[in-house]
Amino acid sequence: MTLSNEVAVVTGGGRGIGRAIALALAAEGAKVAVLARSRDELEETAALAGDAAPRVLAVPADVTDEAAVADAVARVHDRFGPTTLLVNNAAVYTPDEPPLWEADLGAWWRDVESNVRGPLVCIRAFLPTMVAEGRGRIVTLGSDSGVLPYPLTSYSFGKSALVRLTETLGVSLDRAGSPVRTFAISPGAVNTRLTATFAAKFPDMDWTPAEHSGRLVTALASGRYDALHGRYLSVDHDLDVLLERLEEVRKEELLVQRMRVYGRDGAITTDWE
Repeated sequence: MTLSNEVAVVTGGGRGIGRAIALALAAEGAKVAVLARSRDELEETAALAGDAAPRVLAVPADVTDEAAVADAVARVHDRFGPTTLLVNNAAVYTPDEPPLWEADLGAWWRDVESNVRGPLVCIRAFLPTMVAEGRGRIVTLGSDSGVLPYPLTSYSFGKSALVRLTETLGVSLDRAGSPVRTFAISPGAVNTRLTATFAAKFPDMDWTPAEHSGRLVTALASGRYDALHGRYLSVDHDLDVLLERLEEVRKEELLVQRMRVYGRDGAITTDWE
């Protein structure tokens, strides 16, 4: 029961990675609210928690809808108290999306809006209480497609924005003197409904279990790895090794998005001055 003092909200908690994260948090003693549009799937997640089911609250909501999320904030607070952990997991993905120059721009942008506006709405709704309470963590699901040179899609565009949001929001919180911490994580390639087309095309693909994301989020929720805040962490990382090499991680600006340029002296730098 290491997380018994935590109140977590997991978006997209009705299935896949979100469900695995919610169940892992509940198993460690956290009180967990799962948000998604499908009540049936949310209630199934709660049932799968077994003995921890009384600590799991199903909250049907569209995370891009400010009013719905505001209502969710109130419901979670009434049931469990102030939220201390927000996990932005909900996402959409359009398989076989045409290249941008052939795509329907309205449909392309709707996917971006779902994947970026949803986390923004939730952060804006839950963060003020975290700041006021002087504690809290925000974990946002990223993707390697957003940080590596993959072909442009609405999904990779949105995920890149979320990884950048994680660091810059963390900087804003630091400058405001808030101890709230932000993290972006890579779940790896997970075989879910979202990636079903990949499973069909690549039957021999080496999939990452969704439970690995649950393990990573519970580790971050413990507070042990707060020194790594603002960074993009993978389920494959050994967080204890990163802590041991923290000075190097910071000096070399590892696990953050950076533009490297030639400085005035000809050396490669991230300083544009």
